[in-house]
Amino acid sequence: MKSKEGIIEMKKMYYQEMLPYELEKILETRPVAFLPLGTLEYHGPHLPVGNDAIKSEGICERVCKRTGGVIVPTLYWGIGGGHKNYPASIIIRDKILSELLTDILEGLYRVGFRIYIILTGHYPAEQVEVVKKASYKFRKNHKNVFIWALPEFEAFTNKSCRDHAAKWETSILMYLYPKLVDMRKLIGANSPDAPDNTRNIDEMNIPGPLYGILGENPAKYASKKLGKETVDTIVNNIAYWVNKSLKKLRYD
Repeated sequence: MKSKEGIIEMKKMYYQEMLPYELEKILETRPVAFLPLGTLEYHGPHLPVGNDAIKSEGICERVCKRTGGVIVPTLYWGIGGGHKNYPASIIIRDKILSELLTDILEGLYRVGFRIYIILTGHYPAEQVEVVKKASYKFRKNHKNVFIWALPEFEAFTNKSCRDHAAKWETSILMYLYPKLVDMRKLIGANSPDAPDNTRNIDEMNIPGPLYGILGENPAKYASKKLGKETVDTIVNNIAYWVNKSLKKLRYD
């Protein structure tokens, strides 16, 4: 049942919190599973080390409220990227994530889900490739499912919002979970002589106010307003795809 604002009225949305009968009721009308992915790695001094998974989960929550469905426990274990040796980073082996995704998807299929969103907030090439390959393999084995595996910036159609702890990621978290962002820790990043951006791994590795940050200087260009505009667009586009998939399954 939807409210006037288009929000599905639901008591729970997390798989791990549901009683069996509650899960069965959702599967009868909204067999949609959201799987947020991320990693644990350094995201500058101003963002939490779990930023990627946290923002992915926050986006999934907003879509789930619009479409119904269930959010599967978020995975904080990711692969690849240029931050393996940074403080607080824990990166797992590629093979582990690939096999884990296969087992999770097959388990969700057995339970009764038929529409899947795998949303990764961590998006080096290695992670995106494994996520998309797992999706493709699963779809090939099950012709009666709809699955969209993507980094969140693929659902943002106006311009690329891909960076690392810079303007876009900082803005998104400033909107989703402002209490987890501490811009005061970006010491010197707002000074006139601070760089406007870092354009590659080498520049990101230079000691200074943008150490560990790849993209436009968040102290100068990030904002809660930009975060809201970005998240709203992503949520709208994913929700549209989910609702279209539900209609194709004749659930709406």
